[in-house]
Amino acid sequence: MRNSLRRPRLAAALAIGAVGALALTSCGGGVSDGGGGGDAAASTEYVEATSGEVNLYTWSDYYPDELVKKFKEDTGITLNVDFYDSNESLEAKLRASDGAGYDVVVPSDYMVQILANDGLLLEFDATSLPNGGNIKPEFLDVYFDEGRKYSTPYLYGTTSFAYDTDVITEELTSWKDYFNPPESAGGVGIMNDQVEVVNSALRATGGEFCTTDGAELQGAQDLLTGFKGRVGTINSDGILERLANGEQTMAMIWNGAAHRAMQDRPSLTYVYPEEGIALWQDNFTIPAGAENVDQAKTFLNWMLDPENMAVAVNFQAYASGVAGTDELMSPELAESEAIVIPDGYDLAKPVAPCNNEELTNYTKIFETFKG
Repeated sequence: MRNSLRRPRLAAALAIGAVGALALTSCGGGVSDGGGGGDAAASTEYVEATSGEVNLYTWSDYYPDELVKKFKEDTGITLNVDFYDSNESLEAKLRASDGAGYDVVVPSDYMVQILANDGLLLEFDATSLPNGGNIKPEFLDVYFDEGRKYSTPYLYGTTSFAYDTDVITEELTSWKDYFNPPESAGGVGIMNDQVEVVNSALRATGGEFCTTDGAELQGAQDLLTGFKGRVGTINSDGILERLANGEQTMAMIWNGAAHRAMQDRPSLTYVYPEEGIALWQDNFTIPAGAENVDQAKTFLNWMLDPENMAVAVNFQAYASGVAGTDELMSPELAESEAIVIPDGYDLAKPVAPCNNEELTNYTKIFETFKG
């Protein structure tokens, strides 16, 4: 989910071609040059595509340029990449188009469940892909997509906050510390993500996730209202860069982005709060209205090859649910305090989605906070 690149954000859709494209060599029946729409879209059959294009809609700066080029070279398919900054932005785009406009999208765990339940994702059965056996067993029967009927795993990580110990000399150990920062923190960064923000506020105030209890909701809103004056940015983009260059000294951040920022500014530390943190999974899915279904399935299958997924793992600085990628992780990454959860810390857990009524409460709190 996550903006973890050092290079500047690409401002527009990216399409890179290469000369001498090769066909994908994984097992699986047939080849296809067509888009695979119509009847193919309703089928779980895997037909390997060898030309055409696939339109990927993903988080800002969340797919390496190297893989865009390699996919073209390996398969003959052009990969076009466009970006969004939150699960809710993705959801709104798919609802407005009835699931059309893109061939592959990258929702987080809870959003996979929401989109699938509302008929906005194609059911294709990941285990039917030639490389489907590379999905780690613990990533197969996940709460948001039992048996992986709608998704394949991409990257996973945690969401917490980081701060610069050269500037902030106090030891910060909790979400209470984050929402009540020392003066030395200056303008604090927070994500433009209502689920992460409201859940973190509920952690700090002792409320339950997805609560409908008026007092708990009010407690979270009061905390955010009091915090607003200390906020420098409400933005999920550019967090890494702002911490790495010293523009901000404290921000909510994903662990992979924190790791990369720490390479440029070693005085940064990633916090494992005493109230716990979210363990999230991002996933590749195919929208129900996708036009290039065979190309999309070919892309998902190609990304289930550990050698390809490992490029994303090492570049984005997150782990993956694809078997074989752990062994290909760089030593620097495998030893990072932001990536490796400390021994004995068992408070990094997935967070199940709220229902519509509960999400409406979250939206009201978050919009009040942003307003």
